[in-house]
Amino acid sequence: MSITIIKSTGEREPLNLEKVKRACGRAGAPVQVCERVAKEVEAQARDGMTTKEIYGIVQEVLNKEHPPVAARLNLREAIIKLGPIGYDFEKYVARVLAAYGYKTELPPILQGACTTHEIDVLATKEGRTAMIECKLRHEIGIYISIKDTMSTWARFLDLVDGSQIGKCPHVDECWLVTNSRFSHDSIQYGHCKNMVMLSWDHPRERPLPAWIDDKRLYPITIIERLGTETQKRLIEAGYVMLHDLAKADPEELAQKTGVPLENLKACIKEAGLILK
Repeated sequence: MSITIIKSTGEREPLNLEKVKRACGRAGAPVQVCERVAKEVEAQARDGMTTKEIYGIVQEVLNKEHPPVAARLNLREAIIKLGPIGYDFEKYVARVLAAYGYKTELPPILQGACTTHEIDVLATKEGRTAMIECKLRHEIGIYISIKDTMSTWARFLDLVDGSQIGKCPHVDECWLVTNSRFSHDSIQYGHCKNMVMLSWDHPRERPLPAWIDDKRLYPITIIERLGTETQKRLIEAGYVMLHDLAKADPEELAQKTGVPLENLKACIKEAGLILK
């Protein structure tokens, strides 16, 4: 009997063990580990399980077999955690783009031809500037609707008009970036307007996690042992990305943050393991 699982949207789909193995592989698990994870999922899966429950099985196996990979699979949750401790999603997106050679800024309110706009990120590379709207969703399954996409495009057009009459900087491209997913009509509209649409699973060949994984641009919140207060202190001290933490001097960092030295040593060591 085939097993179907329930997605966060409420839709049912057949259990896909190849998809499980690909997810583990993208996070850096060796082929043998991916195979063992898939076999364990197959053994424990029951018809009607949710994707969250399947994910729990994967995490349980990886926590025992390959903790750094288990941590990398927590990327989506780690990004969500940034907000409550005072580091906005748009700042994180700006850091990711900067690692790819973009000159980024979080601009003040810009004046368009008709009205003012709060722009999340301006990113410039090779002479072209993109206006980037960042949409953080705290729950899986909440899609970015066509209303959000149309609204972003309208704001972009007003800035284009505003730049032509000298009211704001010139912009060439319109991007919409999210940790969630786009609805079908949202993608259809965005592509029709030549927008850059970047989400958790779009475009299929290079979605947001690929941008992050390729250069290991993980936030420090990916380390579960870090409590909320420690995360907040580290971020306030400028240690947002995992590679910032991995290169830190533990004694100097302890003085800056007031976090116990032994805790920091353990976290710095774990950061290095995750980044391998």
